[in-house]
Amino acid sequence: MTIRPHAAAAIDAVSNAKPARRISLSSPTALAAVATAFCAFALHLAFPRTGAWWVIPFALAVMFRVWSGLPLWSAALNGYVSGLVFFTLSFSWFGETAAALVGPLGFVIDLGPALGEALAFAFAALVASLAARRCAPLLAPLVTAAAFTAAEWMRSSGIVGVPFGQLGLPLIDSPLRPIAAFAGGYGLTFVIAVVAAYLGAAATLPRLRPAAAVAVVAAVLVTVAAWLAWPARVLAPPTTRVAAIQGNIAQSIKATDAARLLAAQRYAQMTEAVAAEHPAFVVWPETVILTDMTRDTGARAAFGALAKRLGFPIFVGTVISDAQGRLYNASLIFDRTGNVEATVEKRQLVPFAEFLPAPQWLRAIPAVNEIGNFTQGHGPQIDPLTHAGVLICWESVFGDIAVEAVNAGATFLVVSTDDAWFGTSDGPAQHAQASTLRAVETGRWIVRAASTGISGIIAPDGGWRERSELMTQATVVGDIGAPVETLYTHIGPQPIGLAALAFVLLALIVPRRAREA
Repeated sequence: MTIRPHAAAAIDAVSNAKPARRISLSSPTALAAVATAFCAFALHLAFPRTGAWWVIPFALAVMFRVWSGLPLWSAALNGYVSGLVFFTLSFSWFGETAAALVGPLGFVIDLGPALGEALAFAFAALVASLAARRCAPLLAPLVTAAAFTAAEWMRSSGIVGVPFGQLGLPLIDSPLRPIAAFAGGYGLTFVIAVVAAYLGAAATLPRLRPAAAVAVVAAVLVTVAAWLAWPARVLAPPTTRVAAIQGNIAQSIKATDAARLLAAQRYAQMTEAVAAEHPAFVVWPETVILTDMTRDTGARAAFGALAKRLGFPIFVGTVISDAQGRLYNASLIFDRTGNVEATVEKRQLVPFAEFLPAPQWLRAIPAVNEIGNFTQGHGPQIDPLTHAGVLICWESVFGDIAVEAVNAGATFLVVSTDDAWFGTSDGPAQHAQASTLRAVETGRWIVRAASTGISGIIAPDGGWRERSELMTQATVVGDIGAPVETLYTHIGPQPIGLAALAFVLLALIVPRRAREA
């Protein structure tokens, strides 16, 4: 065999070359990682307090384009790293005060959830790369958008789901808001992801520019149509006076005996002060009374007497237990006669905060005993006296729980939450934003009572009629009205998520079968 001179020189160069010790920052892989990490940071800016929701389509466009151009597993790794950046930033407030309870392991409260949630971005990136190779160029961006939506739904569902970081949350404050009444938060994510995917593809494939223009026009037309058909566009004047109490007791002292007495006194006094407004009911935040009301009959009788004397129901956030000693995070509704008319137990507990998924193993880890040991509650989440759907804290971030309450007969929603855990971080604002989304999705008025804020009254159009400030002692008084019906309450989030996932699978499987035929 004869080796040509230039080929021989090439072989010698390769054999004599020293192994590379690092990847150059100018390499395509490194540049892709930097680009998507920056986009992940930009996505974080869409959430409170920055609130720059308009960056979402541009950041997603770059991410989708990068993912579609990488090999499969490189795309998945890139997606995971960008997801890790996004979720670490988005969850940075999780350990605002709780981190101090677990000492050196405090960082796990922020980083731990991000390590799991980043898999959603990895899945979307893998599908984007696969779609670019298996699907027609005109279809691939749509598959990518559906994959991103399906990944958001999957990571947000179930007993260990974490719905924070959903793009539908900041988009509820955008002009796309009316779409949520028909397709919920996942519908908002899908619409913006479709626009972003086609914009990203058109940047390097000129033949897709008409498709990108169609995607933008379609998003505008869908938004206009949703606004014109939106029942909440015209609301009847609200006529029912209600109140929410924000006692503003810091988390750092909440569990002390002195603070428990302070909470009972302060909330009773603030509730008495609002009696002149003649509210139909008053809402207190989650676990504002840290005593087992099942066993402390004295406290139970005192709050019943308060409701009887004032003549209106009081929703009291507290703790109860059963005969086996299992604890439940609950809201007790005392009626105007002083009796406990209904008890609503929290069903969607915060994983690794209120319960451990595998306590028989995890309790052996140092400092893990600081984690709560609540038991998952039972339904329904309805107060039959006032027809309120009661969502306790974490539950308000889950669209399926709100839809279930509405379909069970709730004419309005009550959100009782303890956001003192998050201090003055971004957490309370992000959590309050979820209530805005729930109001639009369900067409229900929402009365929100938060221990240190943000408390308020939200209309079915997503507008806050009353809103308190953080870290203040406040009484929110206002009116709520009749509900409006939405298509979303008849659909719910699960069919939307399943439809997105099914579309992705069909789009990726059908071409293979066609080639095999």
